[in-house]
Amino acid sequence: MSKITQSNGKIEITETMSTGIRVFLFLLGLLPWLAPYELLIKPGWTSFSLMMLFFVAISLGAIAISFGFIGAAVFGMNQTAVFDLTARTITHRYETAVNALRTKRYSFNDMTKSEVREHNWDSGPNTYSLEIYFKDGHKILCGNFASRKEAEAVLNQIH
Repeated sequence: MSKITQSNGKIEITETMSTGIRVFLFLLGLLPWLAPYELLIKPGWTSFSLMMLFFVAISLGAIAISFGFIGAAVFGMNQTAVFDLTARTITHRYETAVNALRTKRYSFNDMTKSEVREHNWDSGPNTYSLEIYFKDGHKILCGNFASRKEAEAVLNQIH
């Protein structure tokens, strides 16, 4: 979830993944492991057959889906981008469940490119975010704006 705060010459964009969502995704990631158990282990296959290859393929697909959910739970990022308009600095703090909090500070002069990125969704309206590139190769993708105009207004403030 994205939270945008503007005060005292600062724009702060915070995006977090709650612990509850992390636990839910992790538990959801364990569910597909039932497929390999029910299809390969429980029947107690004693010999190789072509039908077994079909069940192995289904099991591998289930495991891949499982890793996707577990990966999202473990590596989902919490981040905060603070744009200090008076000091002309950008502070980017980010962490995951397994990586410690990291902080990077940049001057506005360190930006090489900044733009509004459009996200097209099948099940709802498009959303927009800020995409900012720095000289050292670091990239920030932050914000969740309902309109391009709103995202461009924030982007124009940091130029």
